[in-house]
Amino acid sequence: MFSLLANWTTDMWAPVINLFSFIPNYAWSIIIFTIALKIVLSPLDFWQRKVQRDSTKKQQEMQPLVEKLQKQYANNKQVLNQKTMELYKKNNYNVVGSCVSMLVNFVLTLFIFFTLFYGLTGMAQNKIYDQYQKLETNFTTEYSTKFGTENTIDAVWANYLAKVDAEEANARAKLAEEGVTDPTTEQVYAKQKELVQNSEDVQAILNNEAAYYNTIKESWLWIDSIWRPDTYVSGFPDYNSYKSSSALTSRPEYKEVADSDITDEEKNAIFTKWEDQYNFITANIQKQHSSWNGYFILSVLAALITYLSISYSQRTSLKRKKAQAQAPQQGSMKIMKFLMPIIMVFFTLSYSAAFAIYIVTNQIMSFIISIIALSIFSRKDKDNGEIIVKPKKIDVEYSR
Repeated sequence: MFSLLANWTTDMWAPVINLFSFIPNYAWSIIIFTIALKIVLSPLDFWQRKVQRDSTKKQQEMQPLVEKLQKQYANNKQVLNQKTMELYKKNNYNVVGSCVSMLVNFVLTLFIFFTLFYGLTGMAQNKIYDQYQKLETNFTTEYSTKFGTENTIDAVWANYLAKVDAEEANARAKLAEEGVTDPTTEQVYAKQKELVQNSEDVQAILNNEAAYYNTIKESWLWIDSIWRPDTYVSGFPDYNSYKSSSALTSRPEYKEVADSDITDEEKNAIFTKWEDQYNFITANIQKQHSSWNGYFILSVLAALITYLSISYSQRTSLKRKKAQAQAPQQGSMKIMKFLMPIIMVFFTLSYSAAFAIYIVTNQIMSFIISIIALSIFSRKDKDNGEIIVKPKKIDVEYSR
């Protein structure tokens, strides 16, 4: 299910983000894309804020008359509801008006958030997978040129295994020098691979491979790879991390082997070979990029900005509503003020830094738009002589 959603949303969002591919760094492309998206959607956000603001003002203006009706018909709830609806209709107040605008904005926000979540997650999976495919192609080209083999991974791997087998005597001698008097078969074979990998010619290829990776990786500021989380994980994945973060088990070549009629032992042999090839080809890359990929900075920023944004919205909302009318909402706002930062931290820690960059940029833009909207509405109130909204008399007819 996740794979299907990732594929669909990746196909939807990747072409849009790639419109900004003229920017050399992909992280900056995501940032500019997010800013552009917020600007495009800002009229809807302003509309929702205006509708909600107008609804609040209308409520305050009618509040004295509503209270009068509540006293007058305190013992007859049915008549009270009828008279209240008549009052609303008389003054063109729609009870669900602000709810509709809020619902539209909320649904659209959720749609964009979750489709981008799946889309950027799918893009991260594809990027990690494609990076290794490029590394494998580059490695086989250099290896085949150096040792005169056919330019295929199978031919290169066969040549490598032949070199490993030829090092058995040297491996046993080396282990004896190291004080291992009765080595196991596994110890001898591990030493054989080590000798081949540390040979001058192979090391030259592996160093070139590491240099090539530095030309194709997507880093940003303090983050080594934006397709990995901004946490203590290594900048380049080991095989198990690669297998999960690239969705390898969902890819055609893996399914072809897993669904084939060969024995489980033969399947495991193929999968083990893939793991050995990955570890061999990326050996020096894993060494050079074994330190933290990031420093949790995006998670801290996401939590802080979300908290400040909700706090700001709460304060400005309280200025425009009576404390009594706002009381039921204060509890939910307090919960959201602490719950939403936790949710943002979860997403930024659990998924790629690319998605975390989107979250932080989106939150910053939302905060800025909130400030701009409040400034515009406040200026409009001052121009109309309404610095603070006060109840004003509204004519209404009461029918008995």
